[in-house]
Amino acid sequence: MVSEIDRTRERLSMRDPLLIVDGLLALLFAGFGIATVWSQNLTDGMREPNGYAAALVVVATLPIAFRRLAPLLAVAISSVAICWHVLVGFPEGVLPIAVLLLGYSVAASRSLRRAIAGLAIIWAAVVALRVGSTPGFDGFTAGVNLAFMSIAWAAGLAVRARRETMEATVREAEGRANVERQRSARMIAEERLRIAQELHDVVAHSMSVIAVQAGVGAHVIEHRPEQAKVALEAISETARNTLTELRRLLGVLRDDDGNRNHAPAPALSDVARLVEDVRTVGVPVSLVVVGETDHLSAGVELSAYRIVQEALTNVIKHAGPATRVDVVLTHMANEIRVEVVDDGRGASARPQGPGGHEPSDGGHGLLGMRERVELWGGTLETGPVDGGGYRVRATLPNAATT
Repeated sequence: MVSEIDRTRERLSMRDPLLIVDGLLALLFAGFGIATVWSQNLTDGMREPNGYAAALVVVATLPIAFRRLAPLLAVAISSVAICWHVLVGFPEGVLPIAVLLLGYSVAASRSLRRAIAGLAIIWAAVVALRVGSTPGFDGFTAGVNLAFMSIAWAAGLAVRARRETMEATVREAEGRANVERQRSARMIAEERLRIAQELHDVVAHSMSVIAVQAGVGAHVIEHRPEQAKVALEAISETARNTLTELRRLLGVLRDDDGNRNHAPAPALSDVARLVEDVRTVGVPVSLVVVGETDHLSAGVELSAYRIVQEALTNVIKHAGPATRVDVVLTHMANEIRVEVVDDGRGASARPQGPGGHEPSDGGHGLLGMRERVELWGGTLETGPVDGGGYRVRATLPNAATT
């Protein structure tokens, strides 16, 4: 069982330390108030302090103990008790300081309406003392008391306004920090998605080329070893290029000094090499570039390159025995158009999925192309061509219009 001492210790540990401080402050004011009331010189009309006066001092000062919980009630109780104490004829000692503190507290911790109500209670008590012809409480004394009480009350308002301003600043900073954290998390997620798409494009294209070359090599190795050698060399070159791109994407390739290798991403100038790689697997590909521009951003160039790469990968994997594949890059004033058309079996050779003519890799190829195009606000058209074949046409805005 938990002992009584443990329960008491737990209750004390759960209390607000500031409330404990206020309780001690109330006891200090009560003791100091009684001492000053008994030590004050009596003037005409004042009574000798007694037990009744001590009780009024306690009632006037103990509300300090709950000035943070109910400051308006504390002001009311203390003001009435002090007013009654002085009207009866007892010396006031330092009791007005208690009301001064409580007036500050209600203004510093409560709404403006409650703060005004607290000041009104204090003013009413001072006016009552003046109207009641309290000994030694003339108009000048009443004015001084009102001035000091109002100054303390105004100081409380200023502290409250400053605190609210600081809290608003902190909330705004926290809001900005939260937005920044969300933006960073979104950027990380987008970067991960981009890397995943890059990996898919690289691996899918390269493995398709390697698979075709391996098949060619296995078929001709006995009768035409020189052609098998060409196929093996193409596999080796494709594998090395793929490994280089994978290292770049995963960020594990480092220089001798330990720094990351920031090799440039593929651009439209690399499409010719890509087309040549596809030709080596026996797919007849032609490349036509119409116009030229120096204003394409690296991101748009990379997206255009990947669209061509994915389209050619799909040709190798799904088009069947195509006799011709045309890649056309058209640079226009405000956009670049990428078009890849084959005359293979087209849509009939592509397994049908819920989303339409999707490749057998689950649609990641076409989905990746669409995501890249939508990223730049472009358009993508895919579908079979009349008479057989398949067309991929993407339009991307150039850097001057993004």
